[in-house]
Amino acid sequence: MTFATLIQLMIGGIASGSIYALVALGLYVTHLTVDKVNFGQGDFMMVGAFLLLSTRAAGLPPLVCVPLVILALGLLGWALERVAIRPLERARRSPLGSYSWILTTAGVAFILQNVIELVHGRSVQHPTPLLPGGHDAIVHMMGVGFALEELLVVGAVAVLVAAFYFFVFRSRWGSSILAVAFNPEASSLLGVNTPAIKTGVFVLASMLAGAAGVLIGTLITLHPHIGLIFTIKALIVAAVGGFSNPVGIFVGGLLFGVAESLSNYADSSFGDLYPLIGALFVIAIKPSGLFAERAAHVR
Repeated sequence: MTFATLIQLMIGGIASGSIYALVALGLYVTHLTVDKVNFGQGDFMMVGAFLLLSTRAAGLPPLVCVPLVILALGLLGWALERVAIRPLERARRSPLGSYSWILTTAGVAFILQNVIELVHGRSVQHPTPLLPGGHDAIVHMMGVGFALEELLVVGAVAVLVAAFYFFVFRSRWGSSILAVAFNPEASSLLGVNTPAIKTGVFVLASMLAGAAGVLIGTLITLHPHIGLIFTIKALIVAAVGGFSNPVGIFVGGLLFGVAESLSNYADSSFGDLYPLIGALFVIAIKPSGLFAERAAHVR
């Protein structure tokens, strides 16, 4: 392996890992606030990718398509909370009630898969590139060629993660999220609109999935069943990075993506297997995650 190949593999891995981290942050913010996650988070990302494909096919420019997709996913997240999460609060004392959100969010994911399959079919789709030239757009630095679309993904996710961190930990609305996460009942007594915050975190998580869907089409081809593997990998990334630390989740995503890229280069047949085995070892040795101690959970 040459030095140029190593750098290219690492950039590709960082781009993929950034997407895993973005999906995982959506899982993090809902788990932080309501102790629940959307088991269809990866499928929401898939819907965002296909919505971008459809709007681009309709002739809309990227600057119009991207906000529309993210807004549409935000509305989908609102509907998920109102239909598949909130009604279950009344049944949480039943034996199944505490975990029935697993079934409802997974059920929504299967519905979305089938709807996309009915509209777009089962065949693999090739999305329209966001940048002129697509995968052929290469920039050379220090003798190494970098795909501009991969650099776009890395840069966009870095900005989104920074904005997410500021929003949750430095904004007034973020303070309300942390207050509800700490004690929903006391927050309500202090004037926090707890139901709106609970809905809002699912909207935020879905918008992150929409952003991931916009970016993922620059890296891979699409089909209606890619969502599950992204949900699983996002859960692994969150567990490895530390479910209580968004920065740790981001770093964990980058590490997992680079490991996956190098592993696939070494063994294309079983390249996806080795990073998963490595992640299982990390979780077994350190169940709280690699970076969990750097930020205490508000609960």
